[in-house]
Amino acid sequence: MSAFFDKTAFILLAMAAGLALLAWQKTGELPWAPAGRAASLIASIFPKLAVGMLIGALMVEVLPKELLQAWLSDRSGWRGILVGWAAGCLLPVGAPFVLYPIVAGLLQGGAGFGPMVTLLTASALVGPVRTLIYEIPIIGTEFFLFRILAVFWVPPVAGALSQVVVRLLRGG
Repeated sequence: MSAFFDKTAFILLAMAAGLALLAWQKTGELPWAPAGRAASLIASIFPKLAVGMLIGALMVEVLPKELLQAWLSDRSGWRGILVGWAAGCLLPVGAPFVLYPIVAGLLQGGAGFGPMVTLLTASALVGPVRTLIYEIPIIGTEFFLFRILAVFWVPPVAGALSQVVVRLLRGG
């Protein structure tokens, strides 16, 4: 089975078919309008996603494998967790079109689950774009500081826990 038609693709297709059937039962018409909106969304997202995937693949080519293994593999220990934490807090690429393809590329290049879980968690909780453009101007600095104090510890804990879980499940 190709990567395009894996189990996840079939599950998503079944969900879409079920929702289309429910929409047809509700309205008595085929759901062409939602399909058109979905096609429009795909057309607007696809170029960004494709470039993000290219960036992720190129990062693995550009970064020396030894550097990736030393700083971001599961064997990098707390160093990898700390690098993932710092990268997630600093990378201004909170958009999933870039961030997730970068993580996917790094994982293919040998990065570990722990550092990558840390990176994604830090980006979600602290990302500079969201913080500087939305949170501080809209909610205020005081709220931001209290929120950071409450969650700054979460990314490294999530990364460390994911490393433990991966080792347990993989038997290593």
